[in-house]
Formats: sequence, structure tokens, C-alpha cells
Amino acid sequence: MKNLTFILLLLSITLYGSKQEKKKEYICLPCKDSCDLEIFDHNGPCSTCKMELVEKGTYNKTLTKDQITEDFTVLITTLKNNHPGIYDYQSENDFNQTITSLKAQIPSAKNVLDEYKIMSKLISSVSDAHTYVMNPYYQNILQEELLFPIIPKVDNNKILIDGERLKSINGYQEEEILNRLQAFSNSDGNTIPYKNAFIEMEFPIKYFTFIDNSQTFEVVLANGKTRTLEGKSFFKSGLRNKQSRPSFSVNGNNAILKIPSWEDETATSFNRNLDEMAKNSTLGKFIKKSLETTIKAQTKHLIIDLRGNKGGKSGPAAILLRYLINKPFAYYNQIKVSSDSFPTKKHITNKELVAFYESEDSKKLITKVEGSYFFKKELLPTILPQLDSFSGSVEILVDKYSLSVSTDVVAILKKNREVKITGDEIGGSLEHYCAGNYINLKLPNSGIEVNIPLQRLAY
Repeated sequence: MKNLTFILLLLSITLYGSKQEKKKEYICLPCKDSCDLEIFDHNGPCSTCKMELVEKGTYNKTLTKDQITEDFTVLITTLKNNHPGIYDYQSENDFNQTITSLKAQIPSAKNVLDEYKIMSKLISSVSDAHTYVMNPYYQNILQEELLFPIIPKVDNNKILIDGERLKSINGYQEEEILNRLQAFSNSDGNTIPYKNAFIEMEFPIKYFTFIDNSQTFEVVLANGKTRTLEGKSFFKSGLRNKQSRPSFSVNGNNAILKIPSWEDETATSFNRNLDEMAKNSTLGKFIKKSLETTIKAQTKHLIIDLRGNKGGKSGPAAILLRYLINKPFAYYNQIKVSSDSFPTKKHITNKELVAFYESEDSKKLITKVEGSYFFKKELLPTILPQLDSFSGSVEILVDKYSLSVSTDVVAILKKNREVKITGDEIGGSLEHYCAGNYINLKLPNSGIEVNIPLQRLAY
């Protein structure tokens, strides 16, 4: 009996000792410094950036039902008052039904990520690619979690891993994974291609957030092959590929102009001085030189590659269009704004934009027609073509990532000249979308931020 007591005592000491050995680990909140990659055995300020260290695995803040309800109400109020296309793809009754359905999920929500899921579904119902809710713990998840280690391809509503179609991950079937992720994703007109573009681009973090937070993955392919994959950290490498540069080449009768992005800090919008922009902006100068070379070489066929181009500044796009359309044309036919009232402005971080829309200066630019607000027509100038425009055939290459200003180019060309569009998917709408100025709404309890455009742009 004494021996048994001794053994039990020894076992309890051993177990107690093993528990003692599991020390807490601390990390620095993401600050883009070298300390982001370090794990500390103590709390206190970080020796590198001086930020307070936090215990690893504790980033997901707990929220009460009342706090989530307040955040939910703030977001709904903002959308209904300030989103100019809130009912483009749904009726007011449909939206209210969505609100009722999501509100019923609030009692079971316990933390910020739970709230994020509810807000993501609400934003998805708006069917606008430029209205999105930001994952508040994006960097924390990258920093602390081991995620699905492969970024798959998502083409034509199929998930492909190393070229092979997926059947399931940890028992979740391919169709279920896509349906669930698409329900939390935004796109123009609720179109699937652009939803799939972002699912593809951020699959590891979206799978973790919305499907399964396992660190080991049993993968079954449609061909019957199975693989067991261990989770991977993407914190150092990131999920998104680096943006490539624009390129141009002439090969015989063909010229190829690739524009991977319309982003250009030196450029502005379509309604500014395009001649000056073509001389002084980085992308404007590149487009001008490329088109002048194309015309001088008497090239018969111009291919413009907009695959992967999610948008940016409209000015460089207008410069391009001036070389391709041989008559005066409108960039946008109409720009609508929702209102000049911001009932949730205390939660909007870019208050200078709110101040402008509430100002008398803004009222000089906006006219009210049948209860709706529009920018005055004089702010939408007719764009004149270049004297020496390109007369050959034009082909545009697009894919599921082609959005925003890229769809501007496609829509305006289709409206004004013969053009061939190549690509079985396109990310954006060719009729209208919401973009322009954006308010940044920060929800009061979770700190979740939502990007909401104030302009509805129609061709």
C-alpha cells in the first residue's frame, strides 16, 4: 500500500512538474519590424519596437451580445444611409430579411471573429466588390497560426491543388468549402468569379477563419489520391504575390500591352487634365509611349492584357482609351451619391471626407433628382480622342481578377468600338459599380473596419 501511495505521489509530482514546464509564450503585435517573428518567454514592452507584448493565442477578444448588436446596428445604419447602391441587386425587403436572419445569430457569437463572420455575410449581401469588411486579426492569424500550406487555384468553381481537382479537406467536400467561403465573400452583382479570385488569393486564412482551424489537413483529391499536410506559417512570406510591372512588346503585326494594375501615385482620375497626366504620371507616360510606338509601327492588332488587374486610378485608363476610340466619349455617364447625411459619423475615421460631403462646397457639385443625389454633368466631361488614334483591331484579355478600372476599359470600349474580349471570367460589372470616395467605418466595440464607397458609377 505504501508503494502504491508512493507511486501515485510520484506520478502527481511528475504531472505537476510537466504542467509547470509549459510556460506562457508572448509575442509582439504585428508592427512590420523584425520582432514580429520572435517569441518571448516574458511579458512587458518589446525591446525592439517598445509595444507591450501579449500572450500568444489571446488575440480574439471576447464580446457581449449587446456589444455585437451595437456594432451590427451601426453598420446597418451606415449602409442604409450612405451606400449608393445598397439596393442595386436586392430589394429593401430582401435586405431586411437578411438583417433579421443574421441578427438571430448574434446570441451565439462570443468574440470578434464571430462578429466578423456575421458582418462579412451582411456585406456579401450588398453585392459590391468595393464594399468590404477587413479581418481584424489578419496579421495575428498569419503571425500565430499554422494554416493550410497550399494556395490552390480556384477556376470555374473548382478547387485545384497542383493541377488536380480537390474532393475534400478534413472531410469538408469541395462544394461545401466553396459555398461557405462564397457566402462570406463580396463581389459586384454577387458574381462568383471575383469571389473565387479572393478565395484563391487568401485561401489559407479564409479556410482557417470560416471553415476549420485545424493544423493538420487530410486532403483527398478527385482522382482518389490522399495527402496529409502539416500547417504552415505564412507570416514571413505573406499570401499575395508581388505585383508585376507593366510591359509592352511588338512582334510583327501584333503589339502586346500588359497592365497588371492601374495603381499609380503620380496619376489622378479621368476628369483631370489627361494631356498633363500622360506627360507626368508614371503609368500615363508608359501607355502614351506604348501606343505611339504601336501606331508608328503600323501594327494591325493590339492585345491589352488586364488579367490580374483589380483596378486603381482611372486617369491612365482614360489616356489609353483616347488612343483606341476615334470619337468623343463619356467615361462615366452618371455618378450617384447616397446622401449628404452621416448619422454614424462619430465611428467614421476619415472625418475630413464626411466634412466635405456635409459642406456647402459639396452641395455646389451635387444635384438632387427625384430624391436621389448625383454629381452634376459638368463634372463628367466628354473625353476627346487623340488626333492619331489606333485603327487596328483590339483584343482585351481578362480573368476573374479584372475589376473596377479594368472593367471601365472593357465596358467603355464595348460601347464605343468593336473589341474582342478574351477570357471566360471577368471580376466586375460592365454596367455599374460603387467606388470613388470611401468612408472607413470602425465599429465601436470590436474595432472591425468596413470600407464603404460613396459613389455609384454608371457607364
